[in-house]
Amino acid sequence: MDSLLELHPHDWPQRFVALGGKPFHGRIAARWVFRRAARSWQEMTDLPEALRERLEQEQALGAATLEELSRAEDGAVKVLLGLHDGATVEAVGMPGTQGRTICLSTQVGCPVKCQFCASGLDGLQRNLTRGEILEQALWLRREQGEIGRVVIMGMGEAGHNLDEVLPALDVLMDEEGMGLSARRITLSTVGPKGALERIAAWGRSVSLALSVHAAQDELRHELVPGVRKRRLEDTLDEADRLFAANGREYTVEYVLLEGVNDQPQQAEALARRLRGRRCHVNLIPFNPVSELNFRRPALGVQEEFRKRLREAGLSVTLRRSLGRETDAACGQLRRRSMPSSGSSVTEV
Repeated sequence: MDSLLELHPHDWPQRFVALGGKPFHGRIAARWVFRRAARSWQEMTDLPEALRERLEQEQALGAATLEELSRAEDGAVKVLLGLHDGATVEAVGMPGTQGRTICLSTQVGCPVKCQFCASGLDGLQRNLTRGEILEQALWLRREQGEIGRVVIMGMGEAGHNLDEVLPALDVLMDEEGMGLSARRITLSTVGPKGALERIAAWGRSVSLALSVHAAQDELRHELVPGVRKRRLEDTLDEADRLFAANGREYTVEYVLLEGVNDQPQQAEALARRLRGRRCHVNLIPFNPVSELNFRRPALGVQEEFRKRLREAGLSVTLRRSLGRETDAACGQLRRRSMPSSGSSVTEV
């Protein structure tokens, strides 16, 4: 049975009529799912019993099963979900000062193969559907309660799957869905060719997080093989045009790797690249991955990098990592639970 989550809630009334119900039954069900995180049709006691029985037989509410759940002492929660074809995907919930933040994946694996990220170690298996993206949010809603923010920053490159990602975000923002403000949603991407223009044309003022990780193209291409055909300057120019379209300053994501991209001269090069652009820099100390040889810089090195950016006039924060003891780095929990598969790199 196809998951009902593959349909926008606007289309649920028509689907419920086809199943023998009334249009308002579809609207009731949407409220149960997106506002109350119902797990089953039987919970929806204001639907007729006969309709609930038919729904159980003919209409799946979701397609994912909870394979594993891990909790960290700092309050982070990670879920590993099993999908209909045996693939697995992970999502993370984190405490925050403005409510809980959830981090959602958009692909099974990742084709971009950032050298410091566990998500891409086995390459790309497939894109997630909009329903599979929404199911991650619903599982975390059930485990952690109300959601304050959503970041599309988990496994996968969202820019390669906008046909499914943008409709999923539409549901999260719609009043018949979760009703989240666009300003509470951040979409992270390396900026594949055409992706930022498409997000601008979409017209929703979500926040952009642009994965950069090096100011020099040669080093960035080494760290992020999937962008070997893209100049950073071109990508930043596209991000500037997105800012002009939606008025939202974007974030530059920069993972700090000991001895690789954390030196003072590299901070100064990054400052030169970003000078005059409407952006904020988010420095992310590397989250250790057992299969990789990178290390997290010492705190003093992190602070010096931040200091140099600030002295250059940039807005910058140094992220505090959550969930390190619960494999919260993207892809770690999934890789621990499955054998390795073949790998591939997609250039963008």
